[in-house]
Amino acid sequence: MTRLSFAIAAAILAQPLAVTAQPAAPASDARPWRVDWGQYECFLIRKPAPDRPFATDFVTLPSGVRMKLRLVMNAGVPTIEGVDNVVLMPGGRAFPVTTDRSAPVQRPGVRNHYGLPPEFRQLLAEATELQLRAGAQIRARVPLDGVRVALAAHQQCLSDVAREWGLDEAALAALSRRPNSTNNVGLDIQDYPATALQRNAQGRVAMRITVTPAGRAADCVVVASSGRPDFDAAACQAALRRGRFEPGLDAAGRPVAVRDLFVAGFFLPDG
Repeated sequence: MTRLSFAIAAAILAQPLAVTAQPAAPASDARPWRVDWGQYECFLIRKPAPDRPFATDFVTLPSGVRMKLRLVMNAGVPTIEGVDNVVLMPGGRAFPVTTDRSAPVQRPGVRNHYGLPPEFRQLLAEATELQLRAGAQIRARVPLDGVRVALAAHQQCLSDVAREWGLDEAALAALSRRPNSTNNVGLDIQDYPATALQRNAQGRVAMRITVTPAGRAADCVVVASSGRPDFDAAACQAALRRGRFEPGLDAAGRPVAVRDLFVAGFFLPDG
């Protein structure tokens, strides 16, 4: 039997796909940084330089609270391997990262590093250098001059897209806990469309779901399509029929109805 790998999580930071006519968040080009929009995320990109043959890309999903760090090497340059923590200087705060995720196979020359917590963004604004480390060994350094201005443009991108998708950032920020799926938004191996499986098709669906105080999905709207109607339909149907959630909690800790973003990925294993 073919084994399938589903990457499904609330506000997960996911691999970008081609730019589409989704929410029209304009790109910003404030050298040496660039802020841009893909299909699912906003990107804050430090461009390559003669002494640094790779782009450093901070990737965030609208309404998300975590960042993903992506390294994109110039053509012909070996990928930086083994990075397990990033350090912000001069403070020296280290953040563990991992590349081990059940997601699409990473492209040659690209490494995705997951696990940066919400406070990373605030500390990033004050830092002067990012160090990519394997244990205590520094594998690469990235200067952070101009990052504060770039972060403001990045936040504007996130806010613009969240608004287009019908998400209330202020309401989400006021929660003491955002909703979280306890069963992969209800998606199971049986939900992989047969036609897609036969064609080895893969895709990702971003959904806006209202989670009730009882931990059920009251509605589901696709806000960023996979490009395949069968994936989009399967994701929402699973969420509505079988999705189970820890409900969102207000500031007093009481369960409340919350409209939040969830992403479902239909991916086949490598090989």
